[in-house]
Amino acid sequence: MLMLIHIALLTLLQTAQVTPPAGNPVSEGREGNKLFEAEAYDQAAEAYRSGIRSVEGDGPGQIHSGLLNNLGASLYRQGEFESSAAGFASSVRMAPDATGRARGWYNAGNALVQAQKLEEAVEMYREALLQDPTNTDAKYNYELARRQLEEQQEQQEQDSENQDGENNEEQNGDQENSDGQNQGENEEQSEGQQDQQPNQGDEGSEQPQQPEEGESQPQGDPETLTRAEAQRMLEALQNQEEQLLREVQKLKTRPRRVDKDW
Repeated sequence: MLMLIHIALLTLLQTAQVTPPAGNPVSEGREGNKLFEAEAYDQAAEAYRSGIRSVEGDGPGQIHSGLLNNLGASLYRQGEFESSAAGFASSVRMAPDATGRARGWYNAGNALVQAQKLEEAVEMYREALLQDPTNTDAKYNYELARRQLEEQQEQQEQDSENQDGENNEEQNGDQENSDGQNQGENEEQSEGQQDQQPNQGDEGSEQPQQPEEGESQPQGDPETLTRAEAQRMLEALQNQEEQLLREVQKLKTRPRRVDKDW
């Protein structure tokens, strides 16, 4: 959305009958205005600073406030938005009337928007409206900056919630990885301990493992079958093979079905 930007540039007039001497704030102001119109903003800022130095002891006044405002405008055009806002705020303190204060607060709000300081910008526009409730530009910018601030805050809250969710997921993942790693380490340690058990060899006999409850004792070692038992197993296998062979022979003698091929 378009942000309405309007920087008020004061024109410091010189009395026609009198030519101000060098170093006069009005002369410096006129020189600064010429440089500003020529887009020589850096040189314009120096001219305004020179004029400000010449009136520093004078206190609030139209010329003092105008020089500070125009310094803020030249800094704004150079992209130095925070310094620009400071210049505009200073012009408010030196402004002799509500019109000058409203202008300074409004311009400070514009500079703070450009500096991405929306909360402070909203406050500046509010101050401008308190000084001049009829300022339509200040009303527009106030509402726009306030909406942008709300959107920014909502986005920040959403980002914070998303970050919290990601952190929780990472913590859960780290915990799972830690549990798995601990389990793996325990298994490896157990296996390692088994591997590290000394091999007794011929120095002693191994103790047989006792069966747990519910398990039956082995009835015999397959490797200790008697010769007679082995013979009976072979005969049974041969009988099964012969029976299977007879079944196959029967299938071969049956007539095969002939299907027509036309």
